[in-house]
Amino acid sequence: MVHPGKWYDPITERWIAPREPRLATPSRAIENHVLELERTIEVQRIWRALVDCCARN
Repeated sequence: MVHPGKWYDPITERWIAPREPRLATPSRAIENHVLELERTIEVQRIWRALVDCCARN
């Protein structure tokens, strides 16, 4: 990943420094993991229902 240094903005006549990248907080990462797990479980439930429905015919 490239991290550019400061650059000059001729309109404001200032040097601009890039913002520090924000890292996901652990609580946010856990929340995302839980949401992904819930989606996976829901997809599996729908898939099983579809397979069961098609197997009956």
